[in-house]
Amino acid sequence: MGKIRRKFTTDFKRQIIESIEAGITLNEAARRNGISPSVITKWRDHFRAGTLVDRPSAREKALEKELQKYKTKVGELVLEIDVLKKTDAWIRRRRRLDTSIVTEKNLAEFQKDAES
Repeated sequence: MGKIRRKFTTDFKRQIIESIEAGITLNEAARRNGISPSVITKWRDHFRAGTLVDRPSAREKALEKELQKYKTKVGELVLEIDVLKKTDAWIRRRRRLDTSIVTEKNLAEFQKDAES
């Protein structure tokens, strides 16, 4: 059976780093908390680099993925709406041209009605 990995919060890690910087030795802090000094050293390096942050949980990752899916869908729908608006505008322009009293396009139709 493999090792059980413990997970520590960012606040806990910061507390330990601050206690070391306040004067407790690295080995003493490791002994008090049951943590390897090398792990605390990694935390301290991350803290100094400004990269000591909480990782997103599985739920947060799932929500981000769902949000991205919805953003993609909204983008597709916006494009579809733009195409429909342009098509509608084109159809309206075509109808306006066709509803003139007599145009070159509908001249033959008017001539048929007069002959009947």
